Amino acid sequence: METSGRWSYSKRGRGRPSRRSILYVDILESIILIAGKYDLDPNHLIDAFVEAWNDETSHLGKLKIICRERTQDSATLLITDGEKAVFQFPINLEVLNFPEYLKAQIQYFPLSPHARRKLEGKQKKISDLRYRMRRIDLKAKIIEIPPAKLVFTRFGTMADVSNVKIGDETGSIRLSLWNEQIDKVHVGDMIELKNCYIASYKGEPQIRIGRTGTLSIIDDEDANLLLKRNNLNQTFKIKGKNDGHSSSA
Repeated sequence: METSGRWSYSKRGRGRPSRRSILYVDILESIILIAGKYDLDPNHLIDAFVEAWNDETSHLGKLKIICRERTQDSATLLITDGEKAVFQFPINLEVLNFPEYLKAQIQYFPLSPHARRKLEGKQKKISDLRYRMRRIDLKAKIIEIPPAKLVFTRFGTMADVSNVKIGDETGSIRLSLWNEQIDKVHVGDMIELKNCYIASYKGEPQIRIGRTGTLSIIDDEDANLLLKRNNLNQTFKIKGKNDGHSSSA
């Protein structure tokens, strides 16, 4: 499904959720929040919801999903962490009938400011990242360093910029590096980013360090082992997003 900057639904697909379904929007945001809080893959969480609908209960990590109230076209899902109830919400059968469509929408879904604040400020994986997130901490490996380009910045100065490709076991994304930052890294380096943010350039996402962020070279054997076991060719994408910056290349 193609998107064009604004997250939207399509009613052309037979039986797909209605264009203005507020509940559907709430479900997507709930999935992202729960997955972010408990370090889960949102796609696996969707599968667990479907399993709970079919079998009354399911498990994912330390969470248990219980289908409490069930009608012909909806259910109430209760999520517990041990004995503690952590989340409960209604969900329509039309949503559960199209889990792949739901998964396809997750990376394009624009989080509310409240949701972004709840997900920010903790160590992330690349698959967790969403457009306009701030205060991002991340560990990743340098995969590719394109030749630097000399650009004219919005501050009226000339600078070298390179959109370096970095990856972890969940995917890859571009990191915008400037001037001496480019010389600091080499292909194969493990890096740690702190207090960064997600922007986009020509519709593709970028991590940007900004004035308050930091980049460090680290020695992380566990992260390197995970990277060797996983394919780094899965690129994280947000289509149709352009934050208007013209100083990146």
